[in-house]
Amino acid sequence: MICSDEFSSSNDLLLEATSRRLKALGLQTLQATDSGDAETVTALFAQFIDCAYRSYALEERWLKACASPDREAHLREHTYLIELTAELYMNLMDDDRRTCASIRQVLQEAFLPHITVRDRGSY
Repeated sequence: MICSDEFSSSNDLLLEATSRRLKALGLQTLQATDSGDAETVTALFAQFIDCAYRSYALEERWLKACASPDREAHLREHTYLIELTAELYMNLMDDDRRTCASIRQVLQEAFLPHITVRDRGSY
């Protein structure tokens, strides 16, 4: 896929670094869910979500610059993941233990597969 000159190699590097950071935070959060320490899980998940939003913005710019035919499907996937995030944060108010389990499930079933399978090379 040919990208416009608008998206420079430094942006490519930033996207790759952000994606690696996102995956690392996801794995750290997933590991922390085993501890049952809701405070640590919540703090790590907050960092993960902040990084996810940055990563999504970079990916979406990259997809637009490259005129990717998969752009709309990928944007819908990001929207779905953002909705899951909002739901998990609302659940934090109710039950920390259930939320840790929910975060673990969402990381395993949605976020980490998205990061791993939809890495930049597969666009």
